[in-house]
Amino acid sequence: MTSKMKSRLFCKVFFVIGLVFILGMISIPCSAQIEKQEAIDIGTITVMAPQPGVEITTEKTVIRMDEFKKPGEVRTLTDVLSEIGGIDVQRANPLMASPGDEVSIRGLNEGRMVIEIDGRRINHTGHYGRYIVDWSTLNMDDIESIEIIRGGHSVLHPFAIGGVINIITKKGKKTDDPKPDVNIKAGYGSYDTYNLTGSINGGIANIVGYNFSASKQETDGYLKNNFQDTESFNGHLTFYLPYEATLSISAKYSDMYYGLPVINDPNDPDPSVAALYDDDYPKFRKNRDQLRHLGWPQIPGGKTPEWKKHTSYIDGLFQVPLGSGTAKLHYFQTVGRRWTSEYGPGGFTEDFFVDDKTEGIIAEYRDIELFDSHSLTVGLEYQELGWPDENPIIYQVRSAYIQDVINLGDKWTITPGVRYYHVEMDTYSSNFGSGWPDEGKEEDDDGFYPSLKADFQATPETALYAAVSRSYRLPCP
Repeated sequence: MTSKMKSRLFCKVFFVIGLVFILGMISIPCSAQIEKQEAIDIGTITVMAPQPGVEITTEKTVIRMDEFKKPGEVRTLTDVLSEIGGIDVQRANPLMASPGDEVSIRGLNEGRMVIEIDGRRINHTGHYGRYIVDWSTLNMDDIESIEIIRGGHSVLHPFAIGGVINIITKKGKKTDDPKPDVNIKAGYGSYDTYNLTGSINGGIANIVGYNFSASKQETDGYLKNNFQDTESFNGHLTFYLPYEATLSISAKYSDMYYGLPVINDPNDPDPSVAALYDDDYPKFRKNRDQLRHLGWPQIPGGKTPEWKKHTSYIDGLFQVPLGSGTAKLHYFQTVGRRWTSEYGPGGFTEDFFVDDKTEGIIAEYRDIELFDSHSLTVGLEYQELGWPDENPIIYQVRSAYIQDVINLGDKWTITPGVRYYHVEMDTYSSNFGSGWPDEGKEEDDDGFYPSLKADFQATPETALYAAVSRSYRLPCP
C-alpha cells in the first residue's frame, strides 16, 4: 500500500470518527433534556360545536332562522334541512328548490310523513303526485322557525308515520315603533341563476303586526331544459286583541314555471335524439332516475316538456289563553293548479290540467296544566281533500285526539296519547283499460291509533327516549 493510499484511508477513518463524535455530543444534551421533561395532566377537554340556531331535544329539533348559519348561502328550505342529521334531501335541480325535490326522515318521504305550516298539513291530496310537497312554493322570507319531530309518536299531527316538519311563519310583531325591519337580498350564480327577495316586518300601535315578502328565482338549469322561474308572495297580519288573544290571517302564493329535463346523449339509440346533443349541458340518458317527476324520459327538440303551477295557502288562526291552557281555532285551505306538457306513451300532451284542494279546521285546547305534573292537550280536526275539477271530495276526515305529558320527578317524562280517525273515501281508480271500473267505489274506515313515549334524563348532557305508536296513512286514490 502506497503512502498516498494510506493517507486517503486515514482521512476517511478520521472523518467517520469525527462525525460519530459530533453526533454523540449533540445527542447527549438532547437525551438529557428529554429525560427531564414531565407529562402534565390538563384533564379532559371536550370540544363541542353545536350548529348556531339549532336546538335538539328528545321531543323535537327546533331551527331558529334568525340564528341559523351554515357554510354557503341559505336560499331555500331544503338548504336548511340538508344540514340536519337524520334528514335526507334529494334534489332534482341543485341550483334551487324545485317540484322534484324529495325530503325524507329516516328513509320515509312526504308520502309517509307530514309537512305543516303553523301546525296544519300541506301535503297534496294524493292524486297525480301522491302526498308529496312542492318545496319550490316554500320560500325562506317568511319563516321564523322550523320544528322537526322524528317518528309517529305525536298524536297532535295526523298521518305522521315517519315524522313531522312544521314551518312556523313570521306574523309581524307587537310594537309601537313605526319603523319596520326591511330586508332586501339578491344573488347571481352559475347557469344564469339569480334570486331577488324582499321583506318588511313590523307593527302598528301595539294593535297590528305584519310581515310581507316577495321573491323571484330563475335559472337556466343544470340539465338541458331544466329551467325554472318561480315567483312567491307572502302576507301575514296579526291582530292583538283583549285578554291576550291574537287573530292571525295569512296568505301565501307561488307561480312556478318549470322545465322537465330532456335526454342529452350523443350515443342515444335514436339517431334523431343523439343528433340534438348539446355539450353545454351534462349528459342525461333516458334510463336516468328522474326522482318523482315522471315514469318515462322526455325527448329534446320540437315541443317543450314543462310544468306551470299555481299554489296558494290561506290560514286564519285565533288563539286565546283559557284557564290553565290555550284555546286555538285554525281554518286552513290549500289550492294547487298544474298544467303539464310532456311526452308520454301516446305522444305529446299539451297543457294537461289537474288541480287539488284541501280545506279544514282544527279546534284545540292545549298545554292544560293539571296537578303540577300533567300537561294535557285535546283537539278535534276536520278536513276535506279533493280534486275540484273532477271529484271535489275524495277524502272526508274526522279525527279527535288527546295527549298528556306526565313529569315523574326530574328524570322521567311519560307521554301517552291516542287519535281516533273516521275517514270516508271515494277513491277507486284504475288504469287497466275500459273493462275495469274507474269510479263509484266508496269506503269508510275508522279506528283508534295510540302512542306512548318515555324520556329519561340520564345526565344534564344526555337524554334517552323510547317510543311506540300505531299510525294511519291515507291510501292514494
